[in-house]
Amino acid sequence: MRAGKCPGCGVTRGGECTEGHDGRVGRDWMCSDCEVPFCWLGVVGWREGALAKLVKDFKYESVRAAGEVSVDFLDERIPKDFGFLVFGVGDAGEVAMKEGGLEVVVVPLPTIGRHVRERGLDHTAILTKKLAKRRRWKYERVLGRATDVVQVGTKAAERKAQAEKTYEVVREVSGEKLYLLVDDVWTTGATMLAAEKTLREAGAKWIAGVVLATGRGEEDAN
Repeated sequence: MRAGKCPGCGVTRGGECTEGHDGRVGRDWMCSDCEVPFCWLGVVGWREGALAKLVKDFKYESVRAAGEVSVDFLDERIPKDFGFLVFGVGDAGEVAMKEGGLEVVVVPLPTIGRHVRERGLDHTAILTKKLAKRRRWKYERVLGRATDVVQVGTKAAERKAQAEKTYEVVREVSGEKLYLLVDDVWTTGATMLAAEKTLREAGAKWIAGVVLATGRGEEDAN
C-alpha cells in the first residue's frame, strides 16, 4: 500500500503491502489493522489522476462513455472464477466451494433520488446492470434507501452513523446466493459496510463488494 490515509481507519500509513496479498482478495489498499466482513472485496485503484477523472466524468458530468470504461475496469478486477471460488472471512481463511458455483446477484448501492434527477442518470445502477450483463449474472435491486441523507463532505464518524440508517432490504434475500455490492467510490467504507450489514441481517451469507476507486482519507470525500 502506498503512503496515504487508510480508507478503512483513517490512519496514515506508508510503504508497500507486506502481507503477501495476491491481489484477489483486494485488501492491499487497506492497512493490516482493518478487518472487513466481506467474503471478497476488490478495488480498481486510488481516486486520483485518470481514475479520479473517470469517476467525475461519469458520476457528475453524465459522460456515458466513461461508464463503459468503468465497467471494463470492474470486470477486469473481479476474478474470472468468481462465484465458484470465494475467499471466506476468518482466521482460517476458509474457502467456500459449491458444485456448479454460487449464483451471483449483482446489487447496486442505491443512489439518492434527488441526485439521479439532477445528474440525469443513476450511475451506480448503470454500472451494475452493465457488469451483470457482461458476466451473465443476475441484476437485482435488493436494497432501497431508508433515508436520503447526503454524506459527501462529512467526517468519518458522521458518515458511519448516517450510513447505518441508510438502507433497507426491499426484496427477498437468500443465504444460498452470492451478493456482489457495487459502488463507484470507497471514502470511509461507511456505505458499503452498512449495505453489507443490512443484507447479512436479512439472511445473506455470502456478500462481496467491488468499487472503482478509493480515496486517501477524509479530504477526498468531495
